[in-house]
Amino acid sequence: MIDNTMRNTFGVLTNRCSIGDILDQYEGKDAMFYGNPLSITDEEIKDMIQYFENTEEYEYCAELKELLIAKNHADLDMLLDKLAEENGVTLQ
Repeated sequence: MIDNTMRNTFGVLTNRCSIGDILDQYEGKDAMFYGNPLSITDEEIKDMIQYFENTEEYEYCAELKELLIAKNHADLDMLLDKLAEENGVTLQ
């Protein structure tokens, strides 16, 4: 069961499929995800990387590491935008 949850979440995170696609696959059954793929945490992504390392699926690990880096850059950009909005922007 953990394998399906990891693969479902991986598919959504990497835009291979949508949540709707997963739900359609599991019609009449409960579809499960690891965490919430729409607001996944860094820790959850790291757990997924570790899972795919254990299954020796290193291509998946590489994609998740790239996603983690991109997510951290986006988080920083959002923080800087928020600070600029709250404190005003000065250009020099």
